[in-house]
Amino acid sequence: MDSNKDLIDKYLEYLLKVRSFSPKTVTSYAHDLKILEEFLEKRKMSLSDMVFEDAREFFLMLYDLGYKSASINRIISGCRSFYHYLCANSYTSVQPFSRIAQAKQGRRIPSVLSENELDKLLNYEYTDYSSLMEVTMFNLFYCTGCRLQELLSMKISDLELKEHRARVMGKGSKQRYVFFTERAERLLGEYLPQRSIVLDSLRKEDDGTLLINKKGNKLPNSSVHAIFDKYRDELGLTKKFTPHVFRHTFATRLLDKDTDIRIVQALLGHENIGTTQIYTHVSGARLEAVYKKTHPHARRKDE
Repeated sequence: MDSNKDLIDKYLEYLLKVRSFSPKTVTSYAHDLKILEEFLEKRKMSLSDMVFEDAREFFLMLYDLGYKSASINRIISGCRSFYHYLCANSYTSVQPFSRIAQAKQGRRIPSVLSENELDKLLNYEYTDYSSLMEVTMFNLFYCTGCRLQELLSMKISDLELKEHRARVMGKGSKQRYVFFTERAERLLGEYLPQRSIVLDSLRKEDDGTLLINKKGNKLPNSSVHAIFDKYRDELGLTKKFTPHVFRHTFATRLLDKDTDIRIVQALLGHENIGTTQIYTHVSGARLEAVYKKTHPHARRKDE
């Protein structure tokens, strides 16, 4: 079976020799597909494993890395063309990028959850192991600001409950600490014994992964997105709801409370502070909305 790199090399050769693309253009494709290759390598996935949810996470990752909209659109377009080639040559039957829309020009303002929406999610009444795990996961996403892969890779040994924190291995193998709320700690206190009971009942070896499903397995990305879709429908949320929305909300709430942007940068694990600065626009937009709503002379006559 061809490796991801082998398939990319075949495609690049096809562009050069069959499509007669210029060497410069092929080099540009190679650069963009290298980003996709590294994304898959970190997740130990093959090109044929990739589905829409993974393509969406790749798209959001590009934003998180600070790529501009024009660059993101170029990369996604290149990935879409690459998958057309893979499908046409029977390497896969799935086109994961077909539903990924073009990024709007200019940095988008990320979606954030309102206080009411947060309250519904973080205090959702759990009734069994699965719902306990899901509510614990929501609370951890919100109080830590972790990326999806960071939280799914977290081990029990990374928890330092007495210090109310956990170690996270971020991008570039850079370690940082994230912190827990009291509610997250209480949920972990309930969840961890139940997790052990699940593994014991299945007679399954414990690899230490913090979040596992009722079958004792680490949560795949697709399952997490399905969980988010389920709660979005159950709670009647009308906005986008993904793990990244919790991360956006975490950052925005900190900045709303006048937290130094360098501290927010460190908590999020951003290498470039420019990536963190997008959240200042969210806070600014909220401030303007509150001002217009509450100040007696702020509203225009035509509004």
